[in-house]
Amino acid sequence: MSCICLTYRKIDYILKNKLKVISLLNISKNKISLKKYTLLLSLFVAIIFNAKITYSKDKIDDKSEKYVIILSMDAFRWDLAEHGSTPTLDSLKKVGSYANIIPVYPSNTFPSHYSMATGLHPDNHGIVNNNFYHKGLNRYISVFDKEAIETYNLWGGEPIWNTAERQGCLANIFMWTGSDVPINGRQATVWTKYSTAPTYYERADMVIDAMMRAEGESPNLVMWYFNQPDGVMHHNGPISKESIHTAEYIDSVLAYFFAKIKESPVYDKINFIITADHGMTDVSPKRCINLYHKIDRTKIIRKIYGNPFGIEAKEGHIDDIVDQINKLDHLKAYRRENLPKHLHYGSNAERISNIVIIPEIGWTIDYSSKDRRLSKKGAHGYDNTHSDMHMIFYATGPDFKRGYKQKSFQNQNIYLIMCHILGIEPAKNDGSWDDVKDMFM
Repeated sequence: MSCICLTYRKIDYILKNKLKVISLLNISKNKISLKKYTLLLSLFVAIIFNAKITYSKDKIDDKSEKYVIILSMDAFRWDLAEHGSTPTLDSLKKVGSYANIIPVYPSNTFPSHYSMATGLHPDNHGIVNNNFYHKGLNRYISVFDKEAIETYNLWGGEPIWNTAERQGCLANIFMWTGSDVPINGRQATVWTKYSTAPTYYERADMVIDAMMRAEGESPNLVMWYFNQPDGVMHHNGPISKESIHTAEYIDSVLAYFFAKIKESPVYDKINFIITADHGMTDVSPKRCINLYHKIDRTKIIRKIYGNPFGIEAKEGHIDDIVDQINKLDHLKAYRRENLPKHLHYGSNAERISNIVIIPEIGWTIDYSSKDRRLSKKGAHGYDNTHSDMHMIFYATGPDFKRGYKQKSFQNQNIYLIMCHILGIEPAKNDGSWDDVKDMFM
């Protein structure tokens, strides 16, 4: 038996827009008390879904006047659009606010997207990298392992869709990191599992359809996701002709989206955000360091591949391994607790190895008995202060200044931006309102 957390507005939404059977009840909520109406509809939904009912204490404030739609385009580097023809993105600069923004560390897809959703650094929300070792579970975790992600309680903090719905808003979340997993027992009213099957035009139609409902029935918060240009940039390089072509294609999808979304009855009230999770830099087989023959392997418990590269050394030998690695060029090894403060990384001892190795920008790390030729031409995950890791941010709508160049900020602050637009109280977060407030009217 499933468990559904029901609020007055969510029940109404489900019945009107999902079940299409509200007329069967033949009642008017205007003629009975809110409490009785909610009870009747709760029982009706429970019968249909064979569900256990839990009653939410969510606010019932009218938030139908506030809307935000955010799109993340994976690895869309801050300067990519400058190399091609992207008239839609160019126009967003003129009609809204824009910035080159900084990812959280590590500058990788899952940590960054979940930081945007929660306002927390990866250290604090727990998705510390795309792959990590969980000492409490005694196993490797990959965010691409569906069973692990759904089975274990890995997701900390409160994602924006839960913050919003807890306070009376409706959320439709399309393929955003973490949205397909119940977090603190909640999910958005509408959410979809990640799939590469829908084209970008079809994904745009999902959002357009959601916003074509009458005012008060359209979702206040919509989040959606494009998995490119990340893959193309990995394979061909960040500013390759293929990456530029992909950026131009995405721009054409955005042109279609903005043309169609104007038909929404709430269009004039929607705030739009177009952003990304990280940037990308050039890498080469000539800039790869294989640690296998360069450190004392007898003092190593495990390796955690990725960027940053992790090594769990045996107690009493951590400093020995750090010293051995730091004799090499083009990388820097740290004890977990000694990582640079600006990274806000290293306090999560359960999920971060006791040695963290950060390569110089454009260099990669391997650990193999035989040298392996690097096939990719683009990579990310590096120190987030490097400009190659920075990404786009465009924001337009009734709340944003027009033609305003916002100073750079770190992307966990996007959580605060969305909370401000929706008029909701943020959950505990690592953001700074002072860093983003100037772009607002």
